[in-house]
Parts: sequence; C-alpha cells; structure tokens
Amino acid sequence: MPRAGRHPLKNTNIKHQPVIHQKVTVTTIVCIPMLAGYWRESLEVLKLFFESLYANTGQPFDLMVFDNGSCKEVQDFLLQLHRDNQIQFLTFSAYNLKKLGAMDYLFSVAPGEFVAFADSDVYFLPGWLEESIAILEAYPEVGQVSALPTIDKSHHYLESTLRGIEASDNLIVEQGCGLIPDAYIEAHRMSIGKGKHDYINLAGERNDILVRRNEVGAFVSAQDFQFITRKTIIQKVLPLEVRHPGEYYDPIYSPVFEAKVNELGYWRLSTTRYLVHHLGNHVPDLQQELAGILSSGQE
Repeated sequence: MPRAGRHPLKNTNIKHQPVIHQKVTVTTIVCIPMLAGYWRESLEVLKLFFESLYANTGQPFDLMVFDNGSCKEVQDFLLQLHRDNQIQFLTFSAYNLKKLGAMDYLFSVAPGEFVAFADSDVYFLPGWLEESIAILEAYPEVGQVSALPTIDKSHHYLESTLRGIEASDNLIVEQGCGLIPDAYIEAHRMSIGKGKHDYINLAGERNDILVRRNEVGAFVSAQDFQFITRKTIIQKVLPLEVRHPGEYYDPIYSPVFEAKVNELGYWRLSTTRYLVHHLGNHVPDLQQELAGILSSGQE
C-alpha cells in the first residue's frame, strides 16, 4: 500500500495481459567459485555453453540459470547476459545447494511444458532440442530424453524402460553390440577424459537397443548431465532429495530424478544422433573431438 498517490500498475485502464512463457524452458546450474586451479578455464567453457545453445537451438525457449555460489567475475558475466535478455530467469544463491538442491529449485519453478536440463559445461549441436522433443511426442511412455546415445551407465535405472519395451506391441526393436556408432562412443570417451580401455571397462557388458515408432527412432540410454522431460512428469517426481543412505551417490549429485522416473514406470531414452558434447573444466579441441561426428554429416 503506498503512502502517497496510486500505484501505477493499479490503473484500471490497463488491460490484463497474462505472462506468456515459451513452450520450452532450458535450465542450468553454474558453480564456478574461482577462476584458478580446477576452475581456471571454466568461464571460457561457460561462454561456449551459451554460444552453442543460442546458435544451435532451432526454436524459441526461455533460459533459467541458477548460480550456485560463483565468484564475482562469473556473476557479472551472468548479469550482463540477463540485461541483454540472453537469460530470462537468473537466481543467485549465497549457499551452494549442490546440483540436486539447485535442480529441485529450478524444476519447481520452470514454467515450460517441456523442461530441459544441462550442466553448464555442455556444448550443443544443431537439432538437439527438436529431435529430443520428437521422441517425447512419439513416446508418451518416456520421462527422460538425452541428446546423445552412450554405452556407459546404460544399465542404471532402466528397468521400467526395458519392461515397457518388451510389453509394447507397436515398436520395432533392434538389439546388438554395434548399433551405436563408434564415432559417438569415441567422442564421448574423449569428452570425459577416459582412456579407451578404462572406458570400455566402465561401460561393462554392452547391448545397444534401438527402438522405432512412427519413423521416430531412439536408443535405450540417458544421462544426468543433459536431458529433457515434461513439466507434468516433474510435478510427479519432486521433491528431489535423497530418501535413504543407499541413494547417496556422491557429495555433488545423487540420481534421484532418474530413480523416481524409473519407479514411476517412465522410459529413459536418447536421440539416435550425437547432439550434445560434454566439455568439462577444460576448453577442448572440438574439431578433433567431434571429427567423427561432423564427418558423418551431422553439421
């Protein structure tokens, strides 16, 4: 209530105009506490994240950023992007909520019908969003879609996916050891800094599963560092909090989202093409790491 005059926005001549959000909300978490040591290249990596997101996303979206206790230089950079309307929603936290806590906050307020999440060290390739949404629309059973097929961790939280595929009578299913192209496997291996032998051992026993419905293909594979889901599914999954000691994976992130999606019976799939690339804390030679991807005609 004002002390003097009338609040300008209470003018009765102003017609009600509802806030119109984009159909897609892209969310990310930034945590760069300093620009030295482990984080010395992280601001340059963050710039690649934003550049690739805006250059290679083919439909409108709102961007929602949660800063998880970054240093002043990073916060100033984010503020400038917000002033330039590159970031539509920007939140600064004085506390580091870790990835799970920050994701819980973002997902609780993201307004889009489709909500995408990506760590802020992801590089986007053309088609990542469009092909991810095509899978969500062709497969109503799906709760999580990542924009790259991988062989690592492919057996985690996929029980409901495998059961659903087995019970479905309107899918074309193909299985084998070499369905995911070697170029995809090699690009992702380099992006996480693993040697070839260590990466194959990390992946364990391999069985690539490709499904197809109405000409929309997808691999049985999903990642926690980048994915898209529906707001209606998020509402069933929240809150994202560790429910018991056995669910505590590491100090930064525990895969509660993946576990709950699996428990609710939703599938976890990936695009058939390699459409996002992990950057990490080092600016990589993208021409080298993505050579096999780009030469396959994915540009």
